[in-house]
Amino acid sequence: MALKPGHVRINAQLADNEAEVRIYGDIGYGWYDEGITGESVSNQIAELDVDTIHVRINSGGGLVFEGLAIYQAFARHAAHIIVHIDSVAASIASVIAMAGDEIRISEGANLMIHKPWSGMWGDADALRKEADVLDQLQAGLINIYEARTGAKRADLEAWVNAETWLLGQAAVDAGFADVVVPAKKKKAAASAMLNYFKNTPRNLLASASGPEIREFEAFLRDGEGLSNAQAKRIAAAMPRVNRDDSPEPPENPLRDGGDPADEKRATASRIAQHIKNLTSTIKE
Repeated sequence: MALKPGHVRINAQLADNEAEVRIYGDIGYGWYDEGITGESVSNQIAELDVDTIHVRINSGGGLVFEGLAIYQAFARHAAHIIVHIDSVAASIASVIAMAGDEIRISEGANLMIHKPWSGMWGDADALRKEADVLDQLQAGLINIYEARTGAKRADLEAWVNAETWLLGQAAVDAGFADVVVPAKKKKAAASAMLNYFKNTPRNLLASASGPEIREFEAFLRDGEGLSNAQAKRIAAAMPRVNRDDSPEPPENPLRDGGDPADEKRATASRIAQHIKNLTSTIKE
């Protein structure tokens, strides 16, 4: 089985003393280039004098020993390692992911664990010896999974033996990741024109008619006497006055030719109600 080309990309120019390492492709040597090797990764990240390294993974796996060297390179680095599983971390790439102090997996991404493979020829004795080597490798990989996930060893052995794929939240539930990164949702266009259409969905009317977050902060701070910190916390939790989980918004007076002043009063009323609901739980 030939490995496909893989590449390591280092971006040490991130803000706040952070760097990014992108591991995209198969682990080990390929037909076309050096590929993603323990030596290439170790040499490059050794030069990173940063507090945080973001490791982005999209790999179907590859050579076990190269992957273990990459895992160790990240594990021993002094920086805080945040692993992002962008698409797939399969086979030995899942072991590399375990080097993260924090592991984030995209909602639609997969992590896969399985028994290590080998390919060789020889007599029966040589093949039996190779099987023993594979068993030892598997035990070592499970040691890494066990240390990072906190899962029971019996469960890990069963998952490895069965070749287990874990999608997003399932990886978090099993302990292989800490956070699910939600899939990007389609954002509605912010336009005042939406208020004038006859059949505009109410959630779009709410997002179009509410005050901008900065205006809302100013209202809370200047109009209601809240501190700057309180105003920011409320506004950050509620980017629009009428959220999707808010009560149904009142009818928009402009849709029936009403006075714009009525709309302002209605908006002020909604703001006041939200302030009443939220301020009682705020603590400095």
